[in-house]
Amino acid sequence: MTNKERFIHNMHQSRTAHIRWVNSIKLLMSGINVDESDICVNALESEFGKWFYNEAMLFSLGSSRMVLEDIEMIFISMHDKYTKIYPIYFGKQKKNLLGNILGRKSNISDYEKEFSERYYEEIVVLSDKLKHKLRILEAQMMSITEDRFDEYSHFTENEPIKAIHLKIPEPEANETSYYHGARSRG
Repeated sequence: MTNKERFIHNMHQSRTAHIRWVNSIKLLMSGINVDESDICVNALESEFGKWFYNEAMLFSLGSSRMVLEDIEMIFISMHDKYTKIYPIYFGKQKKNLLGNILGRKSNISDYEKEFSERYYEEIVVLSDKLKHKLRILEAQMMSITEDRFDEYSHFTENEPIKAIHLKIPEPEANETSYYHGARSRG
């Protein structure tokens, strides 16, 4: 797999992870038990966020800067909306653990359910915009040469950074002046 294919494949994988994230929110709101870790609240810790800030942002120096800015705004906005839904479902679950054991349903009010449904609808609209922007980014990536991807790949490889050893010349034996730094005059 070439570096170009790898970058595009990683983009597809992150898009799929984003779709799973949105679908998990839908399942949560439908009353299906969803593991809290499946719906990451922190945008930077999500699979999409990791890809976006570690790989996609490499393309911000080129012609993709504008589309990446749009993707970032949409992505952050979606997570902001989810932070309003999260406490309704996961905060209540912890409080209602005893009620669930006794067979009672969740204590989410009609108002909270309607409130979270509105935010979910906004997330879906933003998700569609995000997927559209990802298609634009993919088209831009397809137009980039393989050589450029080879350059970008150096920033994503987990190789240890090699120490740079500078050789400082030894003063010559016949040198009579003493060097006092940048302001000294020999």
